[in-house]
Amino acid sequence: MRVDRCFWLYLLECENGSFYTGYTKNLAIRYYQHKNGKQSARYTRSFKPIKIAQCWRLFDTIGTALKVERFIKNQDRKIKLLLVENPEDLKSRVLKNMEKELILFPFDALQVEKESEKMDWRKIKSGFDPFADIPMFPKR
Repeated sequence: MRVDRCFWLYLLECENGSFYTGYTKNLAIRYYQHKNGKQSARYTRSFKPIKIAQCWRLFDTIGTALKVERFIKNQDRKIKLLLVENPEDLKSRVLKNMEKELILFPFDALQVEKESEKMDWRKIKSGFDPFADIPMFPKR
């Protein structure tokens, strides 16, 4: 298997209480777009995101990123809430359902939120990934 690069999978909690699921190469840029209605999905233009509920980094191909995104989107709200509470469960659920082992790491969504508030957007827009050095998951 050839790994294209790192992709982000994320769940946004929207103002209407729903979850929006997506994938991207750069979470900082994509979250900014969703929050500001610029180049964002029609859904998040209608129901603004209030926070990143959960996010993961996936080291695989774009095809796998799309499959995992679709897998998350197809889950009911109860499962999505479980993934927000226990993000490490995504890996085992995907393995069980898709029979695919992943290089997938949950990230501390709160830390990503905090970091996104103090970013230099000129650097971000030129491709800089400010989340590259954030620890994989918070210490509990």
